[in-house]
Amino acid sequence: MFDLELRLNSLYEALNNHTLIHLSFVNPFDTAMLAAFIKKNSISKELIVPDDNVDSYLNTIDFYKLVWGEPRTNKQWTIGRSYCPLIELSSPEHTDTATTIIGNILEGRCGEDAYSVIDVIGELIDNVWSHGKALGYAVAQVSGDDIKFSVVDIGKGFKNVLQEANISGIKSDIDAINWSIQKGHTSKGQEDEWAQFLPFDSYENPFSSGVPIKEEENHHEGLGLYKLVDLVQKTKGNLSILSGQGLKFISAEREFDSELKNHWQGVVIYCTLNIRNIKNALQNSDASDIDAILKEILG
Repeated sequence: MFDLELRLNSLYEALNNHTLIHLSFVNPFDTAMLAAFIKKNSISKELIVPDDNVDSYLNTIDFYKLVWGEPRTNKQWTIGRSYCPLIELSSPEHTDTATTIIGNILEGRCGEDAYSVIDVIGELIDNVWSHGKALGYAVAQVSGDDIKFSVVDIGKGFKNVLQEANISGIKSDIDAINWSIQKGHTSKGQEDEWAQFLPFDSYENPFSSGVPIKEEENHHEGLGLYKLVDLVQKTKGNLSILSGQGLKFISAEREFDSELKNHWQGVVIYCTLNIRNIKNALQNSDASDIDAILKEILG
């Protein structure tokens, strides 16, 4: 049983039994997942019991501010150098903020050539939110030679999005995850050239039922998962993808699927990238090699 599944089980156990949620250690997926779970289920702060160090960390990354509206009291001394605080993904501007801060971390540690990696992460953040069409969070933390980041939402989930797009063969959450990580796969169909744009924050359609519509364009295409999987395998990182009751784990050495007992309505993506491996890959490539890598990863 992996960390994501353990955390999901503990959250549902606390919710169903009305017990306290004890936090002695948190990863980026913990904070993003917990924030989304609390907001979705209207959990009060009194039910969350963090250790002192965790309490200080949650304060610093704006967890209490975003979840319960409490002002931050800690200084954010190393933002953009060692961590990206919890960012609420509720607009394109917020997705850009998360990408910029995580990008600053990578550029500071890997150099200017890290833009290829930043683009992959930016596409993922942008599209998880725009496809899910619901509240989400992004957060990142440097730990030793690794950068760990998580993108979470409480939206439709992969299976519902793909079934609504009439993608064939999607019978389970695992089917949907495996379909979404394939090269060239996107849930976006052909758009009507006469369709009217709706802004990203529109909750009602002002046009008549006969007028085709499309939502305001986001920055990228697809879900960005194939590119992230490719990056993880090339730099010996690891990746966990949770949606519905499906969980997929991917690393350079292995890959496996698991069906979970509990259900997450939306998507949880948790990725660990090794900064040293990224830096070495960039430094050990000449210009032609880098161009080839960019074409392969960015498409």
